[in-house]
Parts: sequence; C-alpha cells; structure tokens
Amino acid sequence: MANFRRCRAALCAAVIMGAFAACGQQGGHEGAAGEAPSLLNTGERQAYFGDLHLHTSYSLDAAAAKTNTTPDDAYLYAKGEEVDYLGRMIRRNVPLDFLAVTDHAEYLGNVRSAMAGEIAPPIDDAEWARLIAHEGGDAMFELFGIAVAGLRGVPTEGLTNPARTYHAWQDIIASAERHNDPGRFTAFVAYEYSPTGGASVGHMHRNVIFRGPNYPAMPFAATDSPHHEGLWAYAEDNRANGIDSVMIPHNTNLSGGNAYSYLDTFGAPMSADYAARRAANEPLVEISQIKGTSETRPELSPDDEFAGFELLDSSGDLAGNYVRTGLARGMELAEALGINPFEQGFVGASDYHSGASSTEEDNYPGALGLSDDHANAAMILQELSPVLGSPLSNLSAAGLTGVWAEENTRDAIFAAFQRRETFATSGPRLRVRLFAGWSDPSGFANAPDWATQAYRWGVPMGGNLGAPGASTSGPTFIVQAAKDPASGNLDRIQIVKVWREGGESRERIFDVSWSGNRAPGTNGKLPAVGNTVNAATATYQNTIGAAELFGTWTDPDFDADERAFYYARVIEIPTPRWATYLSVASGIALSEGTSPWLQERAWTSPVYYTPASGN
Repeated sequence: MANFRRCRAALCAAVIMGAFAACGQQGGHEGAAGEAPSLLNTGERQAYFGDLHLHTSYSLDAAAAKTNTTPDDAYLYAKGEEVDYLGRMIRRNVPLDFLAVTDHAEYLGNVRSAMAGEIAPPIDDAEWARLIAHEGGDAMFELFGIAVAGLRGVPTEGLTNPARTYHAWQDIIASAERHNDPGRFTAFVAYEYSPTGGASVGHMHRNVIFRGPNYPAMPFAATDSPHHEGLWAYAEDNRANGIDSVMIPHNTNLSGGNAYSYLDTFGAPMSADYAARRAANEPLVEISQIKGTSETRPELSPDDEFAGFELLDSSGDLAGNYVRTGLARGMELAEALGINPFEQGFVGASDYHSGASSTEEDNYPGALGLSDDHANAAMILQELSPVLGSPLSNLSAAGLTGVWAEENTRDAIFAAFQRRETFATSGPRLRVRLFAGWSDPSGFANAPDWATQAYRWGVPMGGNLGAPGASTSGPTFIVQAAKDPASGNLDRIQIVKVWREGGESRERIFDVSWSGNRAPGTNGKLPAVGNTVNAATATYQNTIGAAELFGTWTDPDFDADERAFYYARVIEIPTPRWATYLSVASGIALSEGTSPWLQERAWTSPVYYTPASGN
C-alpha cells in the first residue's frame, strides 16, 4: 500500500507541475496523428467533475435506513470537508466541482420528520416505535416497505403532507443557494422523480436538475402522476415561466424494458409529439452508478469483450433496458416518426443514499445508512442485499459526470448539459475529449492549440454532424484521454459505432489508441494490457498502461445514406475495487464470485449523424 500511495502522490505532483507523467513504464500507441498533444490545452472549455444523483435523510428510503446527513452535509462533503456519517467522520480525497442533491420527491422530508416525532406517524404509535428503533435487519426493511409506498404513487396519511414537503423543498433550495460559489463550486437545486411499478411504468426514475436561480413552489412526484408525460408537462409549464430544467433518466438497466420502449406510458404506440417532447426534455441519460452499468451487456453485444462491466440482473425486454440498444432504437423510430426521441448524451452518478458522494474505490463510506456499518464487514462483503439482490461488494463505488464548460458556474455547466458536451466515468476523474469532422485534421492535431482549432473544425461530443458535402470518405474523429492522477493508467481508447443498415441496427467496436507495444491479433482483437493487482494487499502498480492516449480515426465503412452514432470508451488498467480494500482491512474474504479488481472506464456522449434525406 505504501508504494501505491507514493506513486499516487508523485502523479499528483507531476500533474500540478504540468508534466502529467505517471510512475513506471509509459508506453503508448501513437495512432494516426502521432505523439499525443498535451491535454493542458483545453480550448475554450475546461473539464469539471460532479455528481447529479445523491440522496440525504430527506429521501424516504435513506431516512428509513437511518442515514443522518442533510443537504448541507452533502455539499460540504462534495467540497472536501469532513462530515459525520453514522458516527464516523468521512471526507473525500479530491473535492468535486459540482453537485446536485436529488432527494426523492415522494414523501419528501416526511419520513425523516415522522421518525423524529415532528409529525404523526402513519401507523400505530407502538408499532411505529418498534420499527424506527431498528438497528438494521428485518425491521429496517419493514420500515422500507412503508416508506417506499410513495415510489409506487401511494398517498399515505401522515407521509403525504404537502406542508412538510414544501418545508423540505425550501430547505433543499436554501442549502444549494448557501453552497453555490460561482467559479469555485456549483450547487444545483434538484430532486428525483421516482415512479416504480406497473407494466408500462417500470423503474422509470428521472433526476430533475434546475438551471436556477428560479424554482417551482413544489416538486412533481409519482404521487402526482406515475406517467412521465405529466412530468414533462410540469417542466414545460415551468419553462414558460422562466424556470428551466433537464430530466435525466437513470437505471435503465432496471426498467423492465420500458426505458427505451416503442410505446408511451399509456401503452399507445409512440407518436411524433411524444418523441419531440422526450428529446426536448431529456437530453442526457445516466449510464453508470452504484446499481450497475446501463451501457450494454454480453447478451446484446456478444462481440464486445468489455460488455460485462458491473452488471445487475435485468428483466423484460433487454434491448429496451440498455443505452446502446436504446439509442439504436431511437434511430429506428426516427425513420418512422421523423424525430429521434432517444438522442442523448451520457452522465455518471453515485445514487448513494448516504449524502456522501465518494466515487473513490479506496475511500468508500457506503451507500445506504445502517447497511454501511464497516464494523460489520461480513454483512457488507458476503451477505445478499435485499435491495440489490446481490452482494453489495459485486459493484464498484459509483459513477461520475464530467462536463466541458467555459467556467464552473450554473449557467455554463447547465449549457453543457443542454448541448450534451458531457462524459461519464465509473468513478475516476478520467478526462476524455471527442471531436468529429469531415476534413483531414492532421494539419492541427499536433498543434499546441489543437483543441481550440478542433471546435472550429468539427463538433464535440454530443453534437450532430452536418452533411458530408463533397467528401467521399467517412467522418474523422479526434479522441484524447488523460488518466486520473489518483487512479490507474490507461489501457486503450475505443470508438463504438452503431448504425442502421438495411432496416436493422448494427454495432462495431474499434480500438483507436492503446498503451504499450501491443498489436491486434489475427482475430482483430488487441491483447489484454495485463494486471498488476495484488488482491492480498489491495495494491497495484502503474508499471503498465499510459498516462495519456491520443488518436485519430476515420470510419472505413461509412454510408452517407444511413443513420449512425459514435462514442468513445476509455478503459483503465485493472485496479482493486472498494470491496478488496475492505476485505484486506477486515480480514474477511470477498463473497464468492466477486472479482477483486475491475477496469474503470469513461464514456463520451455520442456524436450523431443523420442523412440529409432524414431517412
């Protein structure tokens, strides 16, 4: 561990000095553009990192689990300050640049108030006293059963209290206003809309992020309507009154096939109006968080060797549950409706119910109240979680959102959300850029101001490619990634292409830039980067991989008559997962089937191409 931490400290110093050199061997595949230019030239925009999905004790389920943190605690923790969580003092290793506290709108603040005796309980006093005295275990999940009725749209006397909800909502707004510090830290006012259950609704949660500084009097909850068409109407009315917001679906992997359905939530075939409203209100989707990754899975992408990353069981129509196939379905619907309802960018998040957005594997405080008691490591590492249906240790710490914005302010970051210049990571502060254009970029790709020129040359991640004009070749992509100085080196950069051909959707993965002296084999696959993880000590060495990778790539099979989208995926070398650190510290083995290591990664928002004909 000492060697590992010295390596991390050296990396941090190197980055601060502008050297950006990692410890150990630093190989790198040069790619089509040659030696990588420095990411220190960022063009017009900087990379900022934050979390857009976090719960405190104001959420019904977090309160039931006896999470004690408040929105103020959440912002303090995100800014790098120490806070009390279940009697232990915790702190992030590296502060975030922005945060949205997204407590559930359903029963907002009411379960917390009822447990504190501030309002009458929803059941018999003696039975309520028994449940709220729980120290985890069965009683906690009995209390959960009462609390989460709100997610099913059930108005429960004593918990559906508009006056208390209003009071809690004003607390949340006031907390964000206190902690918002333009230029240094951005605090967004937000909440989660959480309808759960029903054949056409499924797990269709959305985080609602407001631009500010104006906000609605109340949040819109599943108890108002379980149909997200109602949420859009709420947002559209607010927008007409100068209150702007974006809605971000999450956990599409748990949607029962409804996240990317051909139908609306009333069971009717999707209309052009529905498609337009969805595209306007939901420009982003959450692709990675504590409850699993929603990019794809091996059953859907059998030729993708990295498709099996941090997965939970998924039911219903698999293609309707995962982002890659969902976005492909969006292109299919666009052929029929004339508009793509699922043209989205990517974000990552924690979805912790602890108020502590810690996405660092070696600094994991837990994610759900009393179930996070590290003194009971056996329960955390080996027992099944009734919430997730699998050992908690099977999943990595969380996800993170990166944005490219002119400054760290609400307006600048919100504008990045709207134009989809965002990227998701599985936790590390891994910086990645993607540009696409029609002409040859070799004249500037190695220039000191390459990023500035790239904005004029083409479009960044999240953008739409215009018509190719006289060009007869496919689009060219410039992609660059730089490691998190406190995490593993980089294995490779890939471009994922999904396109329409002959009325069907197809996909292919291209390795664009990689570390070391590897070369693709006869099967076209790049050999594995290697693995330096010592599971017995929860350490690894950055003696493989690269600190920074860069490449250009031109699509060799482009058809100007077919819709397509492209995104970059960056893979780290293997590093220990949080459960491995806890296992070594406690002396308790990992649960059977839990890998002691993982390959963290990042995903850029896609670049979209639509033929001039619109077909």
